[in-house]
Amino acid sequence: MAVISETSDDGDPTKIQKAEEEEEENPKEEDHQEDDKEVDHNLAPIRRDIPVILIESTVALVRRCHYPRLSLLSRAFRDVISSDQLFVTRSLLGLTEPVLYSLISLPPFYTPYWYVLYRSNMSLRLSRIISLPPMLPGSTTVTIGHKMYVMGGRVGLNQPVKTVIVIDCRFHRWKHIQSMKRERCYAASGVIDGKIYVVGGRKKRYDDWVEVFDVEKEIWETVPGLCCFLACSSGVFRIHAVLDNKIYMLDGNHCLAYDPRLRRWQNWGRGSQQRLFWHASSCVIADLLFAFVPQWILGSPIVVYDPRNDVWRPVKGVNNLPSLSYTESRMTSFGGKLVILGWYQSQNICDHDSERNVLCVEVALGRREDGDIWGKVESFSLVHTFKSPYIEISRTVTI
Repeated sequence: MAVISETSDDGDPTKIQKAEEEEEENPKEEDHQEDDKEVDHNLAPIRRDIPVILIESTVALVRRCHYPRLSLLSRAFRDVISSDQLFVTRSLLGLTEPVLYSLISLPPFYTPYWYVLYRSNMSLRLSRIISLPPMLPGSTTVTIGHKMYVMGGRVGLNQPVKTVIVIDCRFHRWKHIQSMKRERCYAASGVIDGKIYVVGGRKKRYDDWVEVFDVEKEIWETVPGLCCFLACSSGVFRIHAVLDNKIYMLDGNHCLAYDPRLRRWQNWGRGSQQRLFWHASSCVIADLLFAFVPQWILGSPIVVYDPRNDVWRPVKGVNNLPSLSYTESRMTSFGGKLVILGWYQSQNICDHDSERNVLCVEVALGRREDGDIWGKVESFSLVHTFKSPYIEISRTVTI
């Protein structure tokens, strides 16, 4: 009899198959004694097929990293693993997991492709998703549940587009949905009250600088209103985040914030706290803005901004981070933890043809009674080696 463990790597389908074949070729001695006994031919035959509902209820309890192995057991397992119902069941049981996706561009053409961070046995690896097409440079991305919405970008040297792609990360399927009203490249975006907002990405205009997407109806609508008079005319927002139900954007020497609920703008100048340490290597966790900075700035390689107190503070306890290029790293929220993807290289940093090792650093966060944020580096792993990689963005979906 073959026994399959839910989490053990010993559940090799080839071993299971061999075990079953050996049992068929070498039946036990007791089986030969059936000839001497009376056989009841009215008994129903033993059913060898496993009911789909039993497969589903069992597979739902298993971590997703084991699904490729389980899908090899039989077609029934493959059908269950590729079904929508399995993910509904996992969601009802509270067993969904965060999954990290990174958009990485590589020479010679610098076309961005999606990579997923997955756990193979106990190690982490970045793997390119070959079923997804290349993304356009300058596109902006938001996540809702198990879906990623990729909006705008450019073709050629400087031709913005208004196309929108939605990616179902459960199966890595994608499709085009209704385009935006206006072409946009390097627009700011965010999800507020379950709707997607995009800001800028083109020159300022009163009537359509902001658009909103109704996810349920799949309809785009423009949001007329005043543009921030301090925003640069190009409307390029490479760095943005959602804090306190507002879309914050870095714009040259200023920090801007758009409140979709009130349709109001706020702005802060060069010396403001909001933009002091904020750059591309930043992310939001629990409405706090984290940034990866040189350690000498505040005595810690990670600092955090609280919009309620309007102050940056060091994240304590993380001085043992590996040496990464902070300007080329990307941070993201990963199930409440902080994950940093970044690269280091032992060769000359000016050598653009040298290979760079990309590390993934997992940091657990906690707040003490005195209000200080503490971090603990739980792991760091070499996840890939690229030649001159540029990590554009990292996003987390729930599957």
